[in-house]
Amino acid sequence: MTNLRRTLALVASVTIGTLLLTATPGSASARTADERCLGHGPIAASALARGAAAPGCSLVGRVVTDGHVSVVVPPAGMSVAGEGVGRRGGSRSLQVTNTGTTVRAVSGGTPRAATPDRVARAAGACKDRTFHLEGHRWVKSLKFRINLRKMPSRYSRSTVVKQIRVANGNMRKGRNSCGKPRISTRSSHYLGRTKARPNINPSSSAVGCGKVNRTNVVGFGNLPGGLLGWTCYWWFGNGHMGAADIMIDTSKVLVTHLPATCSNKWDFEGILTHEWGHAYGLGHTGGGHPHLTMQHTARPCSSYARTLGIGDWLGMRKMYGAR
Repeated sequence: MTNLRRTLALVASVTIGTLLLTATPGSASARTADERCLGHGPIAASALARGAAAPGCSLVGRVVTDGHVSVVVPPAGMSVAGEGVGRRGGSRSLQVTNTGTTVRAVSGGTPRAATPDRVARAAGACKDRTFHLEGHRWVKSLKFRINLRKMPSRYSRSTVVKQIRVANGNMRKGRNSCGKPRISTRSSHYLGRTKARPNINPSSSAVGCGKVNRTNVVGFGNLPGGLLGWTCYWWFGNGHMGAADIMIDTSKVLVTHLPATCSNKWDFEGILTHEWGHAYGLGHTGGGHPHLTMQHTARPCSSYARTLGIGDWLGMRKMYGAR
């Protein structure tokens, strides 16, 4: 064999060996960009349940979904979550945290509504001390606007605006019938009407939180699955709240005044009080607490949720203190 042939054979063997090495299953270089970045479409929340690092790509702006709730991955150092209150069955929630090195998703659900006999046996509003904190709070005044573009025509605009503002005060001040003092939450500021819509995207079967923003908007929309209200909120790694948007369902079961003969109607102000609870840092209590404002399923034909139970009040005091 001539020297030229020997050289060509050596080059060929080295090239083939290199290709075989780089194509070895499981090697880092063999993984495609799609594999490293979890594809191009929505990411299943289960794929991020233990936290996922994506070297060489960013997941910021990608949609994470569990089939019922979706959120958009926020910038590094931020978290986003969505949850709400319903009139029947359980309620879903989804939280995604981006630490800058990993992205982690926590998908949760709450049990079905308590039966009437369990409601009757449950601890009263001033005895049930249950609360759940989401781990974030406002360290400055919450400034919000209201969008009435999709408000049902059966409502009075002035009444709706008033009840949204009063509901904010119910939660922020810790209004209760248990004799407890006012909560020391910083004052809120209503900045008027806006054309901006809540950063919430409902469909016939799911609801989603959009990209992070720094506005706080309360508005209306057609929520799925018996939901009466939904809140999306964003916060920083230090636990300081950044923004919160609220969407109220447009269905006819929500009323600003409960009728004397009531059936299958829910109190508008009470639902807003619950959603402001999420905006201020309270989570759902879980099942078995039907007399607390932050119970995940609202009771019909009652304005109980306008006033905080002792558990709701204790949660707000834990975050903000009391006067």
